Formats: sequence, C-alpha cells, structure tokens
Amino acid sequence: MMEEMHFNFDYECYDPRFDERRKGAYTDALFERRKRKGVTRVDAARLLKSRPYFASQMVEAGDADGFVGGVSRNYSDVLRPVLETIGASDDAHCLIGCYMVTIKGKILFLADATVNVYPDSRTLAEIAVQTAKVARRFGVDPKVAMLSFSNFGSTRAQRSDRIEEAVEMARILDPTLVIDGPMQADTALDSNVQKEYPFMEFTGPANVLVLPNLASANIVYKMLEQLADAEMTGPILEGMKHPVQLVARQDGVRHIVNMAAICVADSMRKDSYWETLANNPSDS
Repeated sequence: MMEEMHFNFDYECYDPRFDERRKGAYTDALFERRKRKGVTRVDAARLLKSRPYFASQMVEAGDADGFVGGVSRNYSDVLRPVLETIGASDDAHCLIGCYMVTIKGKILFLADATVNVYPDSRTLAEIAVQTAKVARRFGVDPKVAMLSFSNFGSTRAQRSDRIEEAVEMARILDPTLVIDGPMQADTALDSNVQKEYPFMEFTGPANVLVLPNLASANIVYKMLEQLADAEMTGPILEGMKHPVQLVARQDGVRHIVNMAAICVADSMRKDSYWETLANNPSDS
C-alpha cells in the first residue's frame, strides 16, 4: 500500500500475539493495574493479544507517544482498553469527548457527545472546563454556554438546578472561564436574543456549547453534520493521562489524518506545541 501511494518513511509494525513484551513486562503491568478488578495474570496476557490493549500498554509503558484507534472496532470496544490500561490524568475528574464543528466559516466546540451519559453537576462543570482547554489549543478564546430547555431557570416547575450548579462549579475550577447558563441554544448563539438578558457573562455567539446529556449532544452533532453540512472533527478526547484519540468505523481518510495530527500535537505538549499554535492561530 505504501509503495502504491509513493510514501517513504520509517515505521515499525508489532504483532501482539508474538511480541515478547506481551507475556513479560506488559502482562505484569496490566495485572498489577487490574488485579483488584478481577483480572488474573492469565487474563492480562489474553487481553494483550488484542491490538487496543497492546497499543494502550505501549503508550503507558513509554514505548509509544500516543494512541489512535477505532477504524475496525466499535467505539466503546476501543475506549474501554485505553481507560483500563492508561486511565485518566491525575488532575481530571473525568474523561470528556468534544467535537470541533466548522460551520458557515465559524468554529464551535460541542460536548459531551461520546463519554458521559447523564453527567451530574460536577461532571458537567468538568466538561465545560476541559472543552474550553481544547478550544484554547486551537487558538479560540472560549465563551461557554451551558445549554438547556429554558433560559436561566425561566421554567419554574422544572428548574435546571443541575446546570446552575455546574456553572458555579466551573467558575471555581477555572476562575478565568467565561461561562453562563442554563440557556437555550438561540440565546447562546443570537446576539439579538441576548439583549433580553443584559446580565449575561458574555455577549455575541458562544463558541463552546455544553449539552445537558450525551443523548442531546449526540443528536445535535449528527443533525449539524447531516442537515447543515458541518465538518466535524472529533470526538477529541480530553482528560487522558497520555495522548489518545479515537475514530469511528465510518470515518474517512481525512478524518483519520486529522485525529492522528491532534494526537501527535498532544504528545508534543512538553515542547509547547499547542501554546505556540494558540499564540499564532494563523499557523494552523
């Protein structure tokens, strides 16, 4: 395939079934990590025959800088191995998945459409903070809208206490964060509607939209993709201890390359790659 496409670069391939690390150091490490989760040493060796487990352990062991996977498997079947082998970073309350949406010449970030099914207030706050971090890496100054069915608790019979609490928690987690809600989608995006709420923390369209649960976020991003011809990049995972980005079975070459590039950039954080990009967005 590489010869057909005239590619010429160095690479190495590993077969987990025959790699000597599988029954040695990798099995020891996975067993030590999962032994209190019902995994025996034999189980660990068996799991590491799977490419997602083996590749995840390569990253955890420092033998690889990042993980990109999912082309031939269900999303959850790849997410589970990286969580069990690599896990979340120490400063992350949870893992989140957001989409970068390019639509009508604008960039939005939408979360969480892949990981947290029905997040509580603390998790919603973390989703807002983590998604804002992703936006900053792409040179976007985040304005976060926590979306709901009502504006600032206008429907008294069904108040959005969970979202109101999340806004306050997010401000504590990141005092620099520009965030407000709960609000309806048109309030978040339409400056004319915002005139009715002069107390809002931001003016102009929000560029980070946090949905109240996975179902609503998943529905929104798929509708934008199908009806508005929006270009979706993601889900961009944030909160992992090491660089991990997953793709879906139906993703094309362009999307896989984009996610691989994001994973590479994540692995270069120590060299301040993202900080350079944020300061010079035209370089992207």
